[in-house]
Amino acid sequence: MANKNGVTVQSVVRALKILELFVKNKELSITEISEKMDLSKSTVYGLVNTLTIKGFLEQYDVTKKYKLGIKNFELGNCVQKRMDLRLEVNPHFESLSKLFGETMHLAKQYEGEVVYLEKVTGSDFSIVSSQIGNRAPMYCTGVGKVMLAYLSEEYLEKYIFSKPMKKYTENTIITKEKLLEELENIRQKGYALDDEEIEIGLRCVAVPIFSQGKEILAGISISVPTGRMNIERIEEMKNELIKCSEQISRHMGM
Repeated sequence: MANKNGVTVQSVVRALKILELFVKNKELSITEISEKMDLSKSTVYGLVNTLTIKGFLEQYDVTKKYKLGIKNFELGNCVQKRMDLRLEVNPHFESLSKLFGETMHLAKQYEGEVVYLEKVTGSDFSIVSSQIGNRAPMYCTGVGKVMLAYLSEEYLEKYIFSKPMKKYTENTIITKEKLLEELENIRQKGYALDDEEIEIGLRCVAVPIFSQGKEILAGISISVPTGRMNIERIEEMKNELIKCSEQISRHMGM
């Protein structure tokens, strides 16, 4: 987590402040930026040139002034999609949580970990200790495994197999061979099961959400106390989750 009182990099701060100038200014010249930033033109030119090369600024051919570049739109679109996904998922989660009385999760992946983006608590909220923003290993969680099943071999090698896998319970998969076998089973079945692999007393059923290009976008799951999970319930939850995933993808235009 970022520390507002921690170390900052001056050049990065200056570059970001330059971008912020364009919130209220459609276009600006080097001289105008220099005056607003109270920096020398040579310093501003170096920062602006770097931002332009990286796509965060663009220069008009005629006036030679600068405007915001397409890279800002791309980043903003990513943030918007993430927020839209949460908004789209929430009503489905509320419905499924009431139907089953259990806890729902939405998660994305980041460098071998799941990051929980949304959570709707079921009637027995004490059984699930996760919080929005928390992270967990991908290889021993339902949402993690269901995303790993559709990620590249390069991703697996870089973020999963490059370091020892911690054994959280007796059911945790900690070898490359067994995990690869598990991921193949997930692809064949279309869903993942966390069978007390990260926490004793807790099982999860998870399914993937895909983008329009059929790339893995996120995972959604239902977390259930082990005593309330049986084969029939797994099948019922899996079917409802798949319906939910398909509806979310369709409504998001993915």
